[in-house]
Amino acid sequence: MTDSIATIAADRKTFRRRLPLKFSFASVPVVAWLFLIVVLPNLLLIGTSFLRSSAGVIIFEPSLANYARIWNSAGFWALLWRTLSFSFIACVFATIIAYPLAFYVGRVVGRNRALLTMLVVIPLWISLLMRIFAWRVILGQSGVLNAALVSSGILDAPSEAFLYSPTAVVIVFAYISVPFIFISTMGAFEKIPRDLFEASEDSGATAFQTFVHLVWPLTRRNLAIGFSLAFLVTVGDFVTPAMIGGIDGTTLGVVVSTQFGFANNWPYGAAVAVTLMLSVGLLVGVIIALCPSKGVMVGGESDQAVATAANPAARLGRRLGALGFVAAIAYLYAPLAIIVLFSFNSANLQVFPIEGLTLHWYRELLQDQSLIEAARRSVVVAACVVSVSVVVGTAFALIVHYARLKGARFYEMAFALPIATPGVVLGIEMVLGTEVFGIPSGITRIVVGQMSFVMPVTLLLLLVRLRRIDPSLVEASLDLGANRWQSFAYVLFPMIRGTVAASAFLGLTLSADDVMVTLFLSGGSPTLPIWVFNQMRFGFTPSVNAVFSLLLLACLLTVTAASWRNAFKRARVPN
Repeated sequence: MTDSIATIAADRKTFRRRLPLKFSFASVPVVAWLFLIVVLPNLLLIGTSFLRSSAGVIIFEPSLANYARIWNSAGFWALLWRTLSFSFIACVFATIIAYPLAFYVGRVVGRNRALLTMLVVIPLWISLLMRIFAWRVILGQSGVLNAALVSSGILDAPSEAFLYSPTAVVIVFAYISVPFIFISTMGAFEKIPRDLFEASEDSGATAFQTFVHLVWPLTRRNLAIGFSLAFLVTVGDFVTPAMIGGIDGTTLGVVVSTQFGFANNWPYGAAVAVTLMLSVGLLVGVIIALCPSKGVMVGGESDQAVATAANPAARLGRRLGALGFVAAIAYLYAPLAIIVLFSFNSANLQVFPIEGLTLHWYRELLQDQSLIEAARRSVVVAACVVSVSVVVGTAFALIVHYARLKGARFYEMAFALPIATPGVVLGIEMVLGTEVFGIPSGITRIVVGQMSFVMPVTLLLLLVRLRRIDPSLVEASLDLGANRWQSFAYVLFPMIRGTVAASAFLGLTLSADDVMVTLFLSGGSPTLPIWVFNQMRFGFTPSVNAVFSLLLLACLLTVTAASWRNAFKRARVPN
């Protein structure tokens, strides 16, 4: 046995020759993917912005006319300011909710932390259209808010000021942003060692001083990352402003989608998209620069709540934190509960009070052939996207991690670019890229477009997992006679299959819920989200509530099953 271990240790050089796949073509598939899915669409977008359009036909006469039009347009700069300010203000409001929430879950809660975290994150997996539509029901002239204000005597008649206004856009953007900021920030709170809090208290620091000099420096970087991610998601969202913003809530995302749609002026739309992307990149860079990291804390203990339970001030803080958590959960779930309630409403109008309960709208779904076809198409697209993304993402993660490519960090940033690209811009880039290769609109084009942002999610999640695996395990397998495939199948894959499954589930969620990219690529073959989006815009029926309720039920069942499975696996692991 000793000789075997000595042999393994002595053969490190042999392992490095065998495992890292050091052959000249190791990076070819990675570079090819980056060129076709990331670099080429961006180049096409930039190149198109220098052309011009006449009667819907692109004319190849390079010029700066589109950018000159933008520069001289006061309306454009007003829309740019409105777009950036809507998202920024919404993220500020979301931070006010998510940051204390993350502190409570990450540092105060002693037990059931995973459950509370899941409660905050679940709305992120539920259809974006459902959440937007729920706020339409709440803010509408005949909606929940107006009904409550009129019945309480605060208003004499329903107000039109809530829906189709900038305020409505900011409210919904903030609602969308809360889970992103919470996820990013809570991890930072968990990693702060308890000893630092105790040392601060022993030094006589007040709670405010502890926050300013300890908590804030160690969490602001994660806050900036979550803030930036939420900002990127909302600034490229043209669906929310189109559905609830009205004229005063129009953003550049709506303008860009119109230029590539009804206006059919792709060059000007591309120029607007490029300008928006540069502006967003500049602002996000400033946000990240203003929140530098002062160190990385590893650890953090889950018994923080037990350590402070005897302190009266701490007990009061825990109660206030619990009350705030309940209020935040109500804020996140109340819109969804309203949609479920209206799915059983016998009336055609979305107004209170409920006239009666019925299952009519659910039965109606079974007779809608267009809905059934859209649902079938969504299943096919999601299956293709997830299958290809998991296989390619796993292969690329292994190449990037073990082949030791030069500039590996650059590859990671390049793969993450589609994730960080505003949705409306990514949709346009995919249209241009698929047009070059003659891919027709429909399922094939949708699959290619969705893979551009689903595959990088799998890749990045697996890279994080691979870096936590002890390399000596695979090394020992190789040096004891296993080939690469056997080492992967019997040693490495069992350690990463949980991450592969998680990335597949996340990819399925992203694919099934995507509107902003798919809308540009579907043509006359809508997926279920696009079908619902068209119903909401042009021909609403209460059956949409039933669709959303079934999607919510499917999401909750899937998440619950996954949670039970993980809990069962943890229970089987011996202490």
